[in-house]
Amino acid sequence: MTRTRVVPCLLALWLGCSGIVRAETQAGGETLLPGVALSQGITEITGVAISPLLGVSTIGAWQYWRAPQAKRAGLPWYAQPWAWGTGLAVLGLCFLKDTLGTAVPGLLKKPLDMVELFENKLSALVASSAFVPLVAAEMARHIKAEQALKLPTAVIGLDQMAVIDLSWLMIPAAVVSFLIIWVCSHTVNVLMILSPFSTLDAALKLARFAVLALVALAYVIAPWLGAALCLVIFAVALRYVPSALRLMIFGSGFASDILLRRKSEANLHSVKAFSTGRLVGVPARSSGSLSRNLEGSPIFRYRRGFVLGFTTTPLPQASCVIAKGLFAPSLVHTDGSGRDGELLLFLPRYKGREQELAKHFGFDGVRDHALASGMSAIKGWMRGLS
Repeated sequence: MTRTRVVPCLLALWLGCSGIVRAETQAGGETLLPGVALSQGITEITGVAISPLLGVSTIGAWQYWRAPQAKRAGLPWYAQPWAWGTGLAVLGLCFLKDTLGTAVPGLLKKPLDMVELFENKLSALVASSAFVPLVAAEMARHIKAEQALKLPTAVIGLDQMAVIDLSWLMIPAAVVSFLIIWVCSHTVNVLMILSPFSTLDAALKLARFAVLALVALAYVIAPWLGAALCLVIFAVALRYVPSALRLMIFGSGFASDILLRRKSEANLHSVKAFSTGRLVGVPARSSGSLSRNLEGSPIFRYRRGFVLGFTTTPLPQASCVIAKGLFAPSLVHTDGSGRDGELLLFLPRYKGREQELAKHFGFDGVRDHALASGMSAIKGWMRGLS
Protein backbone atom coordinates (compact mmCIF):
# COMPACT_ATOMS: atom_id res chain seq x y z
CA MET A 1 0.00 0.00 0.00
CA THR A 2 1.44 3.37 -0.95
CA ARG A 3 1.91 6.16 1.54
CA THR A 4 -0.79 8.23 -0.14
CA ARG A 5 -3.27 5.47 0.75
CA VAL A 6 -1.91 4.60 4.17
CA VAL A 7 -2.29 8.05 5.72
CA PRO A 8 -5.97 8.53 4.75
CA CYS A 9 -6.75 5.06 6.11
CA LEU A 10 -5.12 5.89 9.41
CA LEU A 11 -6.94 9.21 9.47
CA ALA A 12 -10.26 7.47 8.91
CA LEU A 13 -9.47 4.96 11.65
CA TRP A 14 -8.69 7.75 14.08
CA LEU A 15 -11.90 9.53 13.10
CA GLY A 16 -13.91 6.46 13.98
CA CYS A 17 -12.15 5.93 17.26
CA SER A 18 -12.46 9.59 18.22
CA GLY A 19 -16.17 9.53 17.61
CA ILE A 20 -16.52 6.56 19.92
CA VAL A 21 -14.28 8.06 22.56
CA ARG A 22 -16.18 11.33 22.77
CA ALA A 23 -19.64 9.79 22.72
CA GLU A 24 -21.49 10.43 25.97
CA THR A 25 -24.09 7.71 25.49
CA GLN A 26 -24.21 4.38 23.81
CA ALA A 27 -26.58 3.55 21.00
CA GLY A 28 -29.32 2.61 23.44
CA GLY A 29 -28.94 5.85 25.39
CA GLU A 30 -27.33 4.20 28.43
CA THR A 31 -24.73 6.11 30.36
CA LEU A 32 -21.21 4.80 29.93
CA LEU A 33 -19.80 2.87 32.84
CA PRO A 34 -17.09 4.69 34.82
CA GLY A 35 -14.39 2.22 33.78
CA VAL A 36 -15.27 2.61 30.10
CA ALA A 37 -15.38 6.39 30.39
CA LEU A 38 -11.96 6.38 32.03
CA SER A 39 -10.56 4.18 29.27
CA GLN A 40 -12.03 6.50 26.68
CA GLY A 41 -10.44 9.57 28.22
CA ILE A 42 -7.04 7.91 28.57
CA THR A 43 -7.13 6.76 24.96
CA GLU A 44 -8.18 10.15 23.67
CA ILE A 45 -5.54 12.10 25.61
CA THR A 46 -2.82 9.71 24.45
CA GLY A 47 -3.91 9.91 20.81
CA VAL A 48 -4.01 13.71 20.84
CA ALA A 49 -0.59 13.80 22.54
CA ILE A 50 0.87 11.71 19.73
CA SER A 51 -0.47 14.09 17.08
CA PRO A 52 -2.19 17.18 18.57
CA LEU A 53 -3.47 18.86 15.41
CA LEU A 54 -4.74 15.61 13.89
CA GLY A 55 -6.38 14.45 17.11
CA VAL A 56 -8.13 17.71 18.00
CA SER A 57 -9.26 18.41 14.42
CA THR A 58 -10.70 14.98 13.73
CA ILE A 59 -12.42 14.74 17.10
CA GLY A 60 -13.95 18.15 16.55
CA ALA A 61 -15.11 17.31 13.02
CA TRP A 62 -16.63 14.01 14.15
CA GLN A 63 -18.52 15.62 17.02
CA TYR A 64 -19.83 18.33 14.71
CA TRP A 65 -21.21 15.91 12.13
CA ARG A 66 -22.74 13.62 14.75
CA ALA A 67 -24.50 16.44 16.61
CA PRO A 68 -28.06 17.43 15.65
CA GLN A 69 -28.33 20.69 13.77
CA ALA A 70 -29.95 22.46 16.70
CA LYS A 71 -27.14 21.54 19.12
CA ARG A 72 -24.12 22.35 16.95
CA ALA A 73 -23.89 25.94 18.14
CA GLY A 74 -23.40 24.71 21.71
CA LEU A 75 -20.53 22.35 20.93
CA PRO A 76 -17.03 23.00 22.34
CA TRP A 77 -14.69 25.32 20.45
CA TYR A 78 -12.74 22.48 18.81
CA ALA A 79 -15.98 21.09 17.34
CA GLN A 80 -16.77 24.34 15.52
CA PRO A 81 -16.10 24.39 11.75
CA TRP A 82 -13.62 27.27 11.98
CA ALA A 83 -11.45 25.25 14.36
CA TRP A 84 -11.44 21.77 12.86
CA GLY A 85 -11.65 23.14 9.32
CA THR A 86 -8.48 25.17 9.81
CA GLY A 87 -6.75 22.20 11.40
CA LEU A 88 -7.63 19.82 8.59
CA ALA A 89 -6.52 22.40 6.01
CA VAL A 90 -3.12 22.69 7.69
CA LEU A 91 -2.87 18.89 7.83
CA GLY A 92 -3.62 18.79 4.11
CA LEU A 93 -0.77 21.19 3.40
CA CYS A 94 1.59 19.09 5.53
CA PHE A 95 0.51 15.96 3.69
CA LEU A 96 1.08 17.68 0.34
CA LYS A 97 4.51 18.83 1.50
CA ASP A 98 5.50 15.32 2.56
CA THR A 99 4.10 13.73 -0.60
CA LEU A 100 5.87 16.09 -3.00
CA GLY A 101 8.97 16.14 -0.79
CA THR A 102 9.88 12.58 -1.71
CA ALA A 103 10.52 13.76 -5.28
CA VAL A 104 12.99 16.50 -4.31
CA PRO A 105 16.20 16.54 -2.25
CA GLY A 106 15.47 16.56 1.45
CA LEU A 107 17.36 19.81 2.02
CA LEU A 108 14.93 21.73 -0.19
CA LYS A 109 11.97 20.96 2.09
CA LYS A 110 13.75 21.53 5.40
CA PRO A 111 12.40 25.08 5.89
CA LEU A 112 8.86 23.70 5.59
CA ASP A 113 9.71 20.93 8.04
CA MET A 114 10.90 23.60 10.46
CA VAL A 115 7.63 25.48 10.09
CA GLU A 116 5.79 22.24 10.84
CA LEU A 117 7.94 21.78 13.94
CA PHE A 118 6.65 25.05 15.39
CA GLU A 119 3.11 24.21 14.26
CA ASN A 120 3.36 21.02 16.32
CA LYS A 121 4.44 23.07 19.35
CA LEU A 122 1.57 25.51 18.92
CA SER A 123 -0.95 22.68 18.51
CA ALA A 124 0.35 21.02 21.67
CA LEU A 125 0.08 24.31 23.58
CA VAL A 126 -3.54 24.77 22.51
CA ALA A 127 -4.42 21.13 23.20
CA SER A 128 -2.82 21.07 26.66
CA SER A 129 -4.46 24.30 27.78
CA ALA A 130 -7.87 24.29 26.08
CA PHE A 131 -8.60 20.66 25.16
CA VAL A 132 -7.08 18.19 27.61
CA PRO A 133 -8.64 19.91 30.68
CA LEU A 134 -12.07 19.52 29.06
CA VAL A 135 -11.48 15.81 28.49
CA ALA A 136 -10.22 15.33 32.04
CA ALA A 137 -13.24 17.15 33.47
CA GLU A 138 -15.50 14.98 31.34
CA MET A 139 -13.76 11.87 32.67
CA ALA A 140 -14.32 13.08 36.22
CA ARG A 141 -17.97 13.75 35.49
CA HIS A 142 -18.46 10.30 34.00
CA ILE A 143 -17.11 8.58 37.08
CA LYS A 144 -19.46 10.67 39.20
CA ALA A 145 -16.92 13.17 40.42
CA GLU A 146 -19.82 15.24 41.76
CA GLN A 147 -19.84 12.72 44.60
CA ALA A 148 -16.75 14.30 46.07
CA LEU A 149 -14.09 12.32 47.77
CA LYS A 150 -14.27 13.17 51.46
CA LEU A 151 -11.16 13.09 53.57
CA PRO A 152 -11.16 13.58 57.33
CA THR A 153 -9.20 16.63 58.43
CA ALA A 154 -9.35 16.10 62.18
CA VAL A 155 -5.62 15.47 62.07
CA ILE A 156 -5.07 19.15 61.37
CA GLY A 157 -7.50 20.31 64.04
CA LEU A 158 -10.64 20.75 61.96
CA ASP A 159 -13.94 19.17 62.89
CA GLN A 160 -15.48 19.46 59.44
CA MET A 161 -14.86 17.29 56.42
CA ALA A 162 -12.77 18.66 53.56
CA VAL A 163 -14.25 18.02 50.15
CA ILE A 164 -11.87 17.34 47.27
CA ASP A 165 -13.27 17.45 43.75
CA LEU A 166 -11.77 14.62 41.75
CA SER A 167 -11.34 16.91 38.74
CA TRP A 168 -8.78 18.92 40.73
CA LEU A 169 -6.53 15.87 40.60
CA MET A 170 -7.44 14.55 37.17
CA ILE A 171 -6.88 17.75 35.19
CA PRO A 172 -3.25 18.34 36.33
CA ALA A 173 -2.48 14.62 35.95
CA ALA A 174 -3.97 14.59 32.44
CA VAL A 175 -2.03 17.69 31.36
CA VAL A 176 1.28 16.34 32.70
CA SER A 177 0.70 12.95 31.06
CA PHE A 178 -0.17 14.65 27.79
CA LEU A 179 3.01 16.74 27.84
CA ILE A 180 5.23 13.75 28.63
CA ILE A 181 3.89 11.74 25.69
CA TRP A 182 3.89 14.76 23.37
CA VAL A 183 7.53 15.64 24.07
CA CYS A 184 8.57 12.13 22.99
CA SER A 185 6.32 12.24 19.93
CA HIS A 186 7.73 15.66 19.02
CA THR A 187 11.14 14.06 18.46
CA VAL A 188 9.82 12.96 15.07
CA ASN A 189 9.57 16.60 13.99
CA VAL A 190 13.05 17.36 15.30
CA LEU A 191 14.60 14.35 13.58
CA MET A 192 12.91 15.41 10.34
CA ILE A 193 14.68 18.77 10.30
CA LEU A 194 18.01 17.08 11.05
CA SER A 195 17.69 14.35 8.43
CA PRO A 196 18.79 15.24 4.88
CA PHE A 197 16.79 12.35 3.38
CA SER A 198 13.12 12.68 2.39
CA THR A 199 12.57 8.94 2.58
CA LEU A 200 13.65 8.92 6.22
CA ASP A 201 11.25 11.78 6.92
CA ALA A 202 8.40 9.72 5.47
CA ALA A 203 9.41 6.68 7.52
CA LEU A 204 9.43 8.72 10.73
CA LYS A 205 5.97 10.11 10.11
CA LEU A 206 4.58 6.71 9.18
CA ALA A 207 5.99 5.27 12.40
CA ARG A 208 4.12 7.91 14.40
CA PHE A 209 0.93 7.27 12.45
CA ALA A 210 1.35 3.54 13.10
CA VAL A 211 1.46 4.09 16.85
CA LEU A 212 -1.61 6.32 16.61
CA ALA A 213 -3.48 3.71 14.58
CA LEU A 214 -2.48 0.98 17.03
CA VAL A 215 -3.96 2.99 19.91
CA ALA A 216 -7.20 3.48 18.00
CA LEU A 217 -7.40 -0.17 16.98
CA ALA A 218 -6.74 -1.37 20.53
CA TYR A 219 -9.61 0.76 21.81
CA VAL A 220 -11.97 -0.49 19.11
CA ILE A 221 -11.18 -4.07 20.14
CA ALA A 222 -11.73 -3.34 23.82
CA PRO A 223 -11.67 -0.07 25.79
CA TRP A 224 -9.55 -1.57 28.55
CA LEU A 225 -7.04 -2.79 25.95
CA GLY A 226 -6.71 0.70 24.52
CA ALA A 227 -6.19 2.14 27.99
CA ALA A 228 -3.60 -0.52 28.82
CA LEU A 229 -1.67 0.24 25.63
CA CYS A 230 -1.77 3.95 26.45
CA LEU A 231 -0.32 3.25 29.89
CA VAL A 232 2.51 1.29 28.24
CA ILE A 233 3.16 4.23 25.89
CA PHE A 234 3.19 6.58 28.88
CA ALA A 235 5.70 4.37 30.73
CA VAL A 236 8.02 4.31 27.72
CA ALA A 237 7.66 8.08 27.25
CA LEU A 238 8.41 8.66 30.93
CA ARG A 239 11.63 6.69 30.51
CA TYR A 240 12.87 8.74 27.55
CA VAL A 241 11.39 12.17 28.28
CA PRO A 242 14.71 13.70 29.50
CA SER A 243 16.44 12.81 26.23
CA ALA A 244 13.42 13.92 24.20
CA LEU A 245 13.33 17.24 26.06
CA ARG A 246 16.99 17.91 25.28
CA LEU A 247 16.36 17.07 21.64
CA MET A 248 13.34 19.40 21.57
CA ILE A 249 15.41 22.31 22.94
CA PHE A 250 18.09 21.64 20.35
CA GLY A 251 15.59 21.45 17.50
CA SER A 252 13.89 24.68 18.55
CA GLY A 253 17.16 26.61 18.60
CA PHE A 254 18.30 25.06 15.34
CA ALA A 255 15.07 25.79 13.47
CA SER A 256 14.55 29.30 14.84
CA ASP A 257 18.07 30.34 13.84
CA ILE A 258 17.49 29.25 10.25
CA LEU A 259 13.95 30.57 9.86
CA LEU A 260 14.77 33.92 11.47
CA ARG A 261 18.15 34.09 9.70
CA ARG A 262 19.97 34.80 12.94
CA LYS A 263 23.62 35.74 12.68
CA SER A 264 25.93 36.03 15.65
CA GLU A 265 28.03 39.18 15.67
CA ALA A 266 28.95 39.01 19.36
CA ASN A 267 32.30 37.95 20.76
CA LEU A 268 33.14 34.28 21.09
CA HIS A 269 33.74 34.16 24.84
CA SER A 270 30.62 32.04 25.28
CA VAL A 271 29.46 30.11 22.20
CA LYS A 272 26.11 28.32 22.32
CA ALA A 273 26.52 24.64 21.50
CA PHE A 274 25.03 21.19 22.08
CA SER A 275 26.83 17.99 23.01
CA THR A 276 26.62 14.91 20.80
CA GLY A 277 27.03 12.25 23.48
CA ARG A 278 30.75 11.70 22.87
CA LEU A 279 31.85 13.73 25.89
CA VAL A 280 32.27 11.54 28.96
CA GLY A 281 29.49 12.14 31.45
CA VAL A 282 27.62 14.63 29.28
CA PRO A 283 24.20 13.50 27.95
CA ALA A 284 23.61 13.87 24.23
CA ARG A 285 22.01 17.14 23.07
CA SER A 286 22.78 18.89 26.34
CA SER A 287 22.53 22.64 25.87
CA GLY A 288 25.56 24.60 27.01
CA SER A 289 28.30 26.95 25.95
CA LEU A 290 31.86 26.61 24.69
CA SER A 291 34.28 28.88 26.50
CA ARG A 292 37.83 28.95 27.90
CA ASN A 293 39.01 28.48 31.47
CA LEU A 294 41.62 30.59 33.23
CA GLU A 295 44.40 28.61 31.57
CA GLY A 296 42.94 29.28 28.12
CA SER A 297 41.84 25.68 27.48
CA PRO A 298 38.43 25.08 25.88
CA ILE A 299 35.66 23.82 28.16
CA PHE A 300 32.01 22.95 27.71
CA ARG A 301 29.70 24.35 30.38
CA TYR A 302 26.19 22.96 30.76
CA ARG A 303 23.43 22.70 33.34
CA ARG A 304 22.70 19.27 34.79
CA GLY A 305 19.10 18.12 34.77
CA PHE A 306 17.90 21.37 33.17
CA VAL A 307 17.56 23.06 36.58
CA LEU A 308 20.56 21.91 38.61
CA GLY A 309 23.93 23.62 38.91
CA PHE A 310 26.38 24.14 36.07
CA THR A 311 29.08 21.59 35.28
CA THR A 312 32.18 22.08 33.15
CA THR A 313 33.87 19.44 31.02
CA PRO A 314 37.32 19.95 29.45
CA LEU A 315 37.67 19.54 25.70
CA PRO A 316 40.70 18.34 23.77
CA GLN A 317 42.42 21.24 22.04
CA ALA A 318 44.71 19.23 19.78
CA SER A 319 43.36 17.10 16.93
CA CYS A 320 40.13 19.13 16.87
CA VAL A 321 38.85 21.03 13.86
CA ILE A 322 35.78 23.10 13.10
CA ALA A 323 33.66 21.47 10.39
CA LYS A 324 31.55 23.87 8.35
CA GLY A 325 28.45 21.74 7.80
CA LEU A 326 25.42 22.53 5.66
CA PHE A 327 23.43 24.56 8.17
CA ALA A 328 25.73 24.92 11.17
CA PRO A 329 29.36 24.25 12.13
CA SER A 330 30.47 21.51 14.50
CA LEU A 331 33.53 20.57 16.51
CA VAL A 332 35.14 17.37 15.21
CA HIS A 333 37.83 15.35 16.99
CA THR A 334 40.22 13.17 14.99
CA ASP A 335 42.22 10.38 16.63
CA GLY A 336 44.59 9.78 13.72
CA SER A 337 42.96 6.54 12.63
CA GLY A 338 40.55 8.18 10.22
CA ARG A 339 37.61 7.82 12.59
CA ASP A 340 36.28 11.30 13.25
CA GLY A 341 33.70 12.08 15.89
CA GLU A 342 31.62 15.20 16.41
CA LEU A 343 31.93 16.52 19.94
CA LEU A 344 29.75 19.63 19.74
CA LEU A 345 27.11 21.02 17.41
CA PHE A 346 26.91 24.79 17.15
CA LEU A 347 23.79 26.76 16.32
CA PRO A 348 23.32 27.95 12.72
CA ARG A 349 23.96 31.55 13.86
CA TYR A 350 27.68 30.75 13.90
CA LYS A 351 27.79 29.65 10.27
CA GLY A 352 30.41 31.74 8.50
CA ARG A 353 32.48 32.27 11.64
CA GLU A 354 34.32 28.95 11.55
CA GLN A 355 37.74 30.53 11.14
CA GLU A 356 37.14 32.80 14.11
CA LEU A 357 36.02 29.86 16.25
CA ALA A 358 39.11 27.83 15.38
CA LYS A 359 41.46 30.75 16.05
CA HIS A 360 39.81 31.86 19.29
CA PHE A 361 39.85 28.39 20.89
CA GLY A 362 43.14 27.24 19.39
CA PHE A 363 41.79 24.36 17.31
CA ASP A 364 43.68 22.88 14.35
CA GLY A 365 41.77 24.68 11.65
CA VAL A 366 38.64 24.46 9.55
CA ARG A 367 37.42 21.91 7.06
CA ASP A 368 34.31 21.23 5.05
CA HIS A 369 31.82 18.72 6.32
CA ALA A 370 31.69 15.59 4.16
CA LEU A 371 28.12 16.26 3.09
CA ALA A 372 28.84 19.97 2.64
CA SER A 373 31.75 19.12 0.37
CA GLY A 374 29.47 16.98 -1.75
CA MET A 375 26.90 19.76 -2.03
CA SER A 376 29.60 22.29 -2.96
CA ALA A 377 30.81 20.01 -5.73
CA ILE A 378 27.26 19.65 -7.05
CA LYS A 379 26.77 23.43 -7.01
CA GLY A 380 30.06 23.96 -8.85
CA TRP A 381 29.13 21.41 -11.46
CA MET A 382 25.73 23.05 -12.02
CA ARG A 383 27.36 26.48 -12.37
CA GLY A 384 29.70 25.05 -14.96
CA LEU A 385 26.75 23.88 -17.05
CA SER A 386 25.11 27.31 -17.11
